[in-house]
Amino acid sequence: MRKIYISLFLVFIFCAQNEVVEETINTESTIIEPKATNEESSTTSTTLEIVQLESFENVEFIVLKEKSVVGYLAPKQFLNSGLDIVEGTTREIIGGFTLTLSECDQADSCLYLEDLQIKADISTLKSNNIIRDQAINNQWLQSTLFPEAIFTIDELVLPNKDFDSKVEDTIVGKLTIREIELDTPFSISAYLDDNQIFISGITEIDTTWFGFDAPTKFNAWEVLNPIGIKVELVAKRNN
Repeated sequence: MRKIYISLFLVFIFCAQNEVVEETINTESTIIEPKATNEESSTTSTTLEIVQLESFENVEFIVLKEKSVVGYLAPKQFLNSGLDIVEGTTREIIGGFTLTLSECDQADSCLYLEDLQIKADISTLKSNNIIRDQAINNQWLQSTLFPEAIFTIDELVLPNKDFDSKVEDTIVGKLTIREIELDTPFSISAYLDDNQIFISGITEIDTTWFGFDAPTKFNAWEVLNPIGIKVELVAKRNN
């Protein structure tokens, strides 16, 4: 499996254009410079001070979609030119999980994660080009037919140092895209602050794992595997 890169940000895909819009494709600028908005920056927790927490048991957390983002980073190579990174994102995300923080044998403390399920509506992924988005939905990813990307974990133990509020680790769950389910690792950083959890994660996938080829246009451009999937989630305590 390809190397996983630790970074910010659940969901993926890539850029593609239909043959009928060839002229538009050849003239459009596909360079995307991701910029953090005030709303997006609220999902990060890098400035928060790490503190030690009290133990807790079976606390349910629910994803706040208005503060969460799932997206893809697709490398697009043009003939005789440099590499561009195309990005698409959505906030149409639902899900939740249950957490317990207590003593354990593996470390000073452990986080016990149960019943995690995150669903993203990948038919709502938007880049800076509506033609590309339509081609993704209808031609390549076919997200109009398979709109859900789902990531699940039944249970997982994450060793934690002395009840720290921050955890960095690699988690493995089942990612389902186009009704194909595969074990997929995510490199994550998670921080518990008051009654909210801030989670950043990233992974890489090959499109062929989920039954479709990365798009290409002969003598013009091609999208290169692997495709990055990034997530920025904020979840609020529900009990």
